[in-house]
Amino acid sequence: EIGNLKNLIELDVGSNSLIGPIPSTLGLLTDLSYLDLSRNQFNSSIPNELTWLTGLLGLNLSSNKLSGKIPSQIASMKNLTWLDISNNKIEGSIPGEITELSRLDYLNLSSNKLSGPVPFSNEQLSSMYIVRLSPNKGLCGNFSALPSCDATKPATLFVEIFLPLAIVPSVIVFACLLVVKRKYKKPKLKANATNSIGVFSIWNYDGRIVYEDLIEATEGFDIKYCIGTGGYGSVYKAQLPNGKVFALKKLHTSETEELAFIKSFRNEAQVLSQVLHRNIVKLYGFCLHRKCMFLIYEYMERGSLFCNLHNNEDAVELDWAKRVNIVKAMAHALAYLHHDCSPSIIHRDISSNNILLNSKFEAFVADFGTARLLHADSSNRTLLAGTYGYIAPGLPL
Repeated sequence: EIGNLKNLIELDVGSNSLIGPIPSTLGLLTDLSYLDLSRNQFNSSIPNELTWLTGLLGLNLSSNKLSGKIPSQIASMKNLTWLDISNNKIEGSIPGEITELSRLDYLNLSSNKLSGPVPFSNEQLSSMYIVRLSPNKGLCGNFSALPSCDATKPATLFVEIFLPLAIVPSVIVFACLLVVKRKYKKPKLKANATNSIGVFSIWNYDGRIVYEDLIEATEGFDIKYCIGTGGYGSVYKAQLPNGKVFALKKLHTSETEELAFIKSFRNEAQVLSQVLHRNIVKLYGFCLHRKCMFLIYEYMERGSLFCNLHNNEDAVELDWAKRVNIVKAMAHALAYLHHDCSPSIIHRDISSNNILLNSKFEAFVADFGTARLLHADSSNRTLLAGTYGYIAPGLPL
């Protein structure tokens, strides 16, 4: 039985034709960090045994035929950052215990039969990067985006979300390719352009709205929003209308025609779409067009470790305790990439420039443009890649 696979870390059986109830023995896989059962024909209710997976980071049960209620025991899954139960037949109210999942970044309960008040506070909802609760005709709440629970007339429920996700993982990617029509009348991008920009990929979100918001937030990638420049792209700070802040890594225009740089761009999107770890920067989506390519990341307030170490004021704040925590975080991230990912991922450019810090001095690995997927039966020989004059510690592996 599948419950005997005690050392299983990731289980993805999405987009198959599996039928019947979800096996309760999945709850025995206590080492699982990611579980994807989406886009199958699973029926019956969500087994309570799934809530035994207290180390789970991502759970995707979307697009099945699940019924019944959301288990109140879900509160025990304290590490969940991604929860998707959309497109099922789940009914009843959202259990209040779900508000105890303080690490949630992505929540999608849309297209079910949920009813009653939404238990989350406004503050909790705004702290998530993606929240999708509609359509669920019976849901209500004391929030501007929801009909009041005291309302006597039917109201259309619409919960606005900004950027997925996610994902992910991620975080793990549940990508939706959307064609967004734009037209480049000038070299500088405009939010009101009207013809094709190519492919805009973002998780469970309306790509057109996101694209327009991002272009407006940076005024068409104006230089004043640039917060850093690297070997093949520049990074811009984008603050959306809801206050969320993201980092956009845009490929240099002259290099969008170069096959090597396009390959690097695709590589970074591919690699980050497969990872979900607390110390690896989250990728939320990307735009791919020969005139404009950019990746959408979570924003790191303190920038790179290199800049912090070489700025006298910032360096003073980096006491030995914080530096030890940064080293530990990088060790955990690299161990995950090398040993927990299948195939293994070799970053090939780990340096202080590619370690980012958030406002709490928590460290995250970034810049996977030169990363390599290492299959178990493949040769380790490769050309040097990454920062010139530097050989990353992960390369010899």
